[in-house]
Amino acid sequence: MRRQLCLHFVEHLLIIISTTSLTCGLVPAHNLNNRHATIHSTTNRARILAATTTDDTDAATTTIVDEQLTKQLGSAFTQKLTELEEYKKKHGNCLVPRRYEENPSLGNFVNKQRQSYRKFLMGEKSSMNDRRINALNQLGFVWDASSTPRSSHSDKAWQKMYSELTKFHATNGHCRVPSTSTLGQWVVRQRFLYRQYPNRTANSSLTPERISELNKLSFPWTTRSEQLWQERIGDLMEYKRKHGDCMVPRKYPPNEQLAAWVATQRKNYNRREKGQPSPLTIARIQELEELGFVWSYWDFNLNNFQ
Repeated sequence: MRRQLCLHFVEHLLIIISTTSLTCGLVPAHNLNNRHATIHSTTNRARILAATTTDDTDAATTTIVDEQLTKQLGSAFTQKLTELEEYKKKHGNCLVPRRYEENPSLGNFVNKQRQSYRKFLMGEKSSMNDRRINALNQLGFVWDASSTPRSSHSDKAWQKMYSELTKFHATNGHCRVPSTSTLGQWVVRQRFLYRQYPNRTANSSLTPERISELNKLSFPWTTRSEQLWQERIGDLMEYKRKHGDCMVPRKYPPNEQLAAWVATQRKNYNRREKGQPSPLTIARIQELEELGFVWSYWDFNLNNFQ
């Protein structure tokens, strides 16, 4: 019984700390929603551990907190997070070089987190999630290493890739390069930078001049999946204008594609709520909720019946 009370206390404390983090401006750049994100980090764990005493009950509580954090973030991720924290203590930042001789696997880890984050923002399958984003943000993680001061070397590298894209465009008549190639990954990165810095601030390596150069090639700033999303959002808005809500039936002959799409969004939402991989990002959840989207078709009908 005593152990259960301790566990309840710790869970309550985690909620308080999460709320405090939000009110102190620690929400990540992509506007996480209280309803869909629970903040856990090494900093929070340190605060909790510091608040404990040395008796047997508190030792058991400490173990519970550690196990909770490790389970939520993943044991391998938590280990690398600890190594990154040590790196920051030593160097004052989280800018681990990709080839870091003292700890090569840490350099690979940092690079992988940036790649996973870009996929997460684009709604693609990714190992990144809200908890991991918050844990990294607590350390001052830099998601876009190119936002650091540019060098002549980076300018030459950009021009080299742009030259390759120009050749691809001349041959194929478009810039939709397969993402499996090096050039394709570069193209994906330009889109990411374009969305990351919509105001084209000085923090971005994607300058107005570079945007202009890419526009000369009719560069597609959105992917086909993003275009499809916007088309379906438009269809849903039209449905709401006609019917007053977003409750598209599962069988809707006027637009069967919309009906299937709506069902898919509910399925993806449920997967996300269960902690499973889902292409439904928080930004898309908010966009749908602003339209009055209902996540449970059956709950909506039950409430109306009552």
